[in-house]
Amino acid sequence: MRLGATIGDYLETEDPDAHVAECRRQGYRAAPCPEVDFGDRERIRDIKRAFGDADIVIGEVAAWVNALHPDETKRRANRNTIAQTLALADELEAVCCATIVGSYDGSDNWDSHVGHHPHNFSQEGFDAVVEWVRQVLNEVNPQRTRLTLEMSPWTLLDSPEIYLTLLQTIDHPGLAVHLDPANAVREPRIYYNTAEMINRCFDLLGPWIRSCHAKDVHFALDARTVAIEEVLPGRGVLDYRTYVSRIEQLSPDMPLIIEHLATEPEYKEVSDFIRGVAAEVGATV
Repeated sequence: MRLGATIGDYLETEDPDAHVAECRRQGYRAAPCPEVDFGDRERIRDIKRAFGDADIVIGEVAAWVNALHPDETKRRANRNTIAQTLALADELEAVCCATIVGSYDGSDNWDSHVGHHPHNFSQEGFDAVVEWVRQVLNEVNPQRTRLTLEMSPWTLLDSPEIYLTLLQTIDHPGLAVHLDPANAVREPRIYYNTAEMINRCFDLLGPWIRSCHAKDVHFALDARTVAIEEVLPGRGVLDYRTYVSRIEQLSPDMPLIIEHLATEPEYKEVSDFIRGVAAEVGATV
């Protein structure tokens, strides 16, 4: 696999050469795309050059907007943003354009994967997701990248089973899987058997998986009902031996991107943890 990180969280620059230099310093072979405007042709060329010359894969170009926003104007704008980002990812030859299926709650705050709304799980919600994904894919028709969706427990896409149903229903070669199994830990039965859940993800979705995220989860200590919170990989319950092994079996070039951390030392802690697991199971990083 190719270990990487959202280094822009602490680097405080979007300069592509600085991102490449930091990847080299930390030993990362993949990273998300630095921020770039869709029409900035020179910067797009600079990003592609810098990453290509260093053999660092652009693991994802992010489009974290709400394609199911209840406001029609906002919804149309968000779907256009996803289409533009997918076209940009295709031009950059990035592994994927990553987004979420959306929510009827009207939020665009996808940093915390919110989106609570009962219609998210309705037939109306399923049909709307199929409609917007097909619309974007038919408009862009990506050749070198893929549109990928990320599981999230408050949206329709909350399990590998529903992911497979969407893939089969949409039936478009431009759609693939961005796997973040921490987001599929939504109940105690899964929480106490993450290896089984991870294996199901790879067994069901393996042919479509293009990229992965590295997060972890733990139960919230002060909660009286089911509450699961995100923690640094290695501090939670996600079975990383199974996860890293399955990634490596699928592709030694699969990006695994560490995300959602605040400081360089946190990224270093997680990187060291994953490298240690990789050494145990015989995976490349």
